[in-house]
Amino acid sequence: MPISILLIESDPLHAQAVVDALADPWSGWRVEVAASLRESGEYLDRNAGSPPDIVLAAQRTVDGSAFDLLRMLDGVPAMIIVRAGAETHAAQAMRYGFDDFAVQDTALDYLLTLPAQIDSVLERSSSARARRAAETMLARQHRLLQAISRAQAMFIASSGPRAAFEALLDELMALTQSAFGMVGQVQRGDDGHPYLRVHAITDISWDEASRARYAQHAEGGMVFDNLHSLVGAALVTGEPVLTNDARSDPRSAGTPRGHPPLLTYLGLPIHAAGELVAMVGLANRAEGYSAADVQFLQPLLNTVGQLEMARRAELARSAVEAQLERTSALLAEKTRALEGTLASVSQGITNVDVEGRIRVYNRRYLELLDLPESLLATQPRVEDVVRFQAERGDFGQGFELIELGARNYVASEYAAHGGRLTMPETYVRRNLQGRYIEVRTRALEQGGRVRTFTDVTDYLSTLEALRLSESRWRSLTQLSSDWYWEQDAQFRFVRLDGNPHNEAGVPDDMHYGRTRWELPHTFVSESQWREHRRQLEAHEVFHDFEMQRLAEDGRPVWISISGEPIFDEAGQFTGYRGVARDITERKLAEAEIQRLAFYDELTGLPNRRLLMDRLERAASACAREGSHGALLFLDLDNFKDINDTMGHEWGDRLLVQVGMRIGASVRATDTVARLGGDEFVVVLQGLNAELPAAGAEAEAVALKMLTALNQPYTVQNSEVHSTPSIGIALFRDVQLPVQELLQRADLAMYQAKAKGRNTLCFFDPAMQAAVTARSALEGDMRQGLLRSEFLLHYQPVVDEAGQVLGAEALVRWHHPQRGMVSPGDFIPLAEQTGLILPLGRQVLTLACQQLAQWAAAPATAMWSLAVNVSAQEFRQPDFADGVLSVLRAAGADPARLKLELTESLLLHDVEDSILKMQALRTQGVGFSLDDFGTGYSSLSYLKRLPLDQLKIDQSFVRDVLTDPNDATIACTIITLARSLGLDVVAEGVETEGQRAFLLRNGCRQFQGYLFGRPGPAGLL
Repeated sequence: MPISILLIESDPLHAQAVVDALADPWSGWRVEVAASLRESGEYLDRNAGSPPDIVLAAQRTVDGSAFDLLRMLDGVPAMIIVRAGAETHAAQAMRYGFDDFAVQDTALDYLLTLPAQIDSVLERSSSARARRAAETMLARQHRLLQAISRAQAMFIASSGPRAAFEALLDELMALTQSAFGMVGQVQRGDDGHPYLRVHAITDISWDEASRARYAQHAEGGMVFDNLHSLVGAALVTGEPVLTNDARSDPRSAGTPRGHPPLLTYLGLPIHAAGELVAMVGLANRAEGYSAADVQFLQPLLNTVGQLEMARRAELARSAVEAQLERTSALLAEKTRALEGTLASVSQGITNVDVEGRIRVYNRRYLELLDLPESLLATQPRVEDVVRFQAERGDFGQGFELIELGARNYVASEYAAHGGRLTMPETYVRRNLQGRYIEVRTRALEQGGRVRTFTDVTDYLSTLEALRLSESRWRSLTQLSSDWYWEQDAQFRFVRLDGNPHNEAGVPDDMHYGRTRWELPHTFVSESQWREHRRQLEAHEVFHDFEMQRLAEDGRPVWISISGEPIFDEAGQFTGYRGVARDITERKLAEAEIQRLAFYDELTGLPNRRLLMDRLERAASACAREGSHGALLFLDLDNFKDINDTMGHEWGDRLLVQVGMRIGASVRATDTVARLGGDEFVVVLQGLNAELPAAGAEAEAVALKMLTALNQPYTVQNSEVHSTPSIGIALFRDVQLPVQELLQRADLAMYQAKAKGRNTLCFFDPAMQAAVTARSALEGDMRQGLLRSEFLLHYQPVVDEAGQVLGAEALVRWHHPQRGMVSPGDFIPLAEQTGLILPLGRQVLTLACQQLAQWAAAPATAMWSLAVNVSAQEFRQPDFADGVLSVLRAAGADPARLKLELTESLLLHDVEDSILKMQALRTQGVGFSLDDFGTGYSSLSYLKRLPLDQLKIDQSFVRDVLTDPNDATIACTIITLARSLGLDVVAEGVETEGQRAFLLRNGCRQFQGYLFGRPGPAGLL
């Protein structure tokens, strides 16, 4: 074992011989040489933290004697080396404190045994130090037990609290080595608030006034009633108050001016029977106080509390008795007080005389040992009571219920030979109910002894609970998902308990000796580290500091850390401790929520919400930098056809590839988003400050995207083609709302589609004006429908003689501000917005009502009325029922109603069209094929449709006299209708020549300006 030796020798030759004999690098023995006492003193001062293991000193040195060395050693073992013939000096040195000596012979043979002597001295010294430490601990425990015994005796012997409290304060001051202390009773004022009446206090008076005040209150006790103080804190809460930095503790306020400052403070409330009965205040212990001091003193405090409660009970009883029996003798009063005290304390008490007979006992003694009072009434000997208990089995078969150290003594009492063995001062036994009883014996000066019996089950249970709590803590740290950590004063990890990632690639060894910011792969920003280090250096409690680690397999691990500073008993900062928790699952869930909230699930691109945020940021950035930005709105041409023909799965895969190609066509700082369906939006920023140049840059990006998106796509090993239409809207500031920007780009995109698709188009303000006007017109139409602003004009249909056969109903809109609105302006809008359905219903209703009016007059009763039907109306499932319902409501003859349909409408779903037409035909409703010859005419379908009439479109009638083709078409239609048994009506007849030509070729019904313009029914 390595040993360091300090040799003090002025003779260099002898010193070298000793070094040669002792120094051994293999065994680790090292020898330092000091030539004088002064050098040795300097050496010991330099190495105060790590002194030598042993000192060898020559009897004489150049500057003194070895005896002068002893005062500098401070417990270091020492040997003196005397010359042959000076052994008497060696004996004297042993008496003065040297641990051993060696006699220096001329041949230096003593060096052969010197190593063994040194080993022996070191072994004795180590044993002595261990023994002294154990003795110190035992002495402190013994002193505590003595203090408890003394408190019991003083409370029993004292009539007032002062003497008992002063004795208690003396013990507490000695046990805690405090500089200041006080002990007092806790009482309550008329308002119910507690205050402390101090009966024992350290004399720390600092001037005449304070000395006079202490003397004034010495007998009655000094009152402390400031609840906003360290004393008051314990009075209010009933809990111990501990502070090792009383100067900065706000509760230390309220001390009188001139009072010595409080540096450290320990307030100990004393409870009994659930009531706060007394309090101890201790202050200015050099090394401060700890929770261990509270725990150490608790048995004493519990005893004092019980005694104080008993004393109070006795005082109360004595006060009542004093009022009743003021003439009683002082001796009788004291006897009753003693009996009351014995009856009230929580301990069992017996008084045994010199003959071993139990002269005095209390009720608690009978209760604790379950003894019959008849047994004690005869004042039996102790041996008789022990025999009674043993025969009843109270001690177990072999006295095993008695503590081992006292087992033989109790057995000897049982055998009636109790005086032969040394009586133990205290021991613990267990009764048959499992309660633990402490038996304490105190010899009396006049002979005999007092023995107390205390139920210490709760105290021992508390100790066991502390042990189990520590065990549970160990288990919890190993089994919990949280783990415990500690750092030293330099914030380096020194302890980790329960780290679940120790085996998963983030081992404990990676942490030890490092600060948190020295760990690899933490993914914490510099600003976050600065704030975290500021908290640590300020010794602040911190919560939920989050950092990310990488396991060895590259898997990210998120950790949430909380911690608090650690201070020692002197209030010095010693490090941090806290807990850590794996929050990886929570972080992954938050990231998924973030992704779902702001990103398109199919393509992974930003969705509308994130797009709006980035668009606002881009507009702000452009305004700040004075540059332009551009918003590109992309819509795939004919994407619906791909979905319908190939399926939505193919369409989704195509959309993913489109998003990737758009992303590859722009910069990393630009935003590509998917609004939904086949619509994509691109936000470009940082374009040129000049509008033409910015437009050119945006156009270049759009052309690049057009080129990329025109390339074939491979979907499930098949080649798919798709093209985009792109609308572009430029912006420069934040004046324009982002929703308006999107609308502009959307309008430009539709303009691109109108130009033939697969192209790009910049936003034109005229588009916005048209959209605004269209929106206003749509709103007016809705109001017009509600206000019945729509009316019918009628254009007559005549025969070859010019007689009116009926009319065609044409809708007109009489707007209160716009005047008469052309059907060409509002009919297309109605079809686009779906307003054609309520409008068609109104037109049909007005027409049927007019038919009912004509039927009432003989001149018009045979007139028919033609009403145009839109494709949207006809495709409604309840179209036929709706027509019949209107006819019934108006009371019109279905045979007088003719519905005009177009070729394209009928050919959309021929079978459905035939069924609806037949349903109405059976009720008498007729059908006319309008604008025949302008669409896709199919003779095979035409012969199947239940038609009554064909109408020659006015485009053929207009040039029938000048264009041979139009003339041929008109004649063909007339011939075809005749062959199918259908009537023919020529529309748009404006001249007599047109009428004559059509009449010669077989047409018998005409409609046009030649016979009358559309107008109200009264003008027919």
